[in-house]
Amino acid sequence: MKRLISLFSFIAIIAAIAWSCERDDICAEATPTTPHLIIRFYDIDNPDNFKQVRQLEVDGLDESDMSMGTIISRTNTDSINLPLNFQGEVETTTRFQLERDADYADNDNPANDSNIDIITIKYTPQFVYVSRACGYKSIFNLDENEAITRDLDGDIWITSFDIFNQTVENENAAQIIIYH
Repeated sequence: MKRLISLFSFIAIIAAIAWSCERDDICAEATPTTPHLIIRFYDIDNPDNFKQVRQLEVDGLDESDMSMGTIISRTNTDSINLPLNFQGEVETTTRFQLERDADYADNDNPANDSNIDIITIKYTPQFVYVSRACGYKSIFNLDENEAITRDLDGDIWITSFDIFNQTVENENAAQIIIYH
């Protein structure tokens, strides 16, 4: 009988310990986190078709237009994912330098030479609670009037752009379309 009571006591203690434990607070990898801005490139001559940018290099710029580092390094692509900065839930701008044909010079056809355009993205971050394990993520509401602007210089390669989606809340679809 003592053995039976000891066995039940042992099982009760193990059960009490198991029920008092909380599940691990680990944010699952599949949980959506702060998204990147997705930009797709389209052909200005045939606006329904994607068009790759040759040897695209993208740098983030600080307030004095000095490079804060390369985000995308010399790749042929028709879409890019860009990180957006935030400092609270206030209107924010992030500037990027997009260089087409990075470090390329064509003596026979100067139109194929390296060309830099600078774009500014204007948005307001919004913090959204995900879970206790994951904390908060940010979504970004693009400015209705000036979500994207381009610095004008004498040699632009970005012809125009459209805002496809005002809210950056996932990475399933492009928010901005650039024609070139």
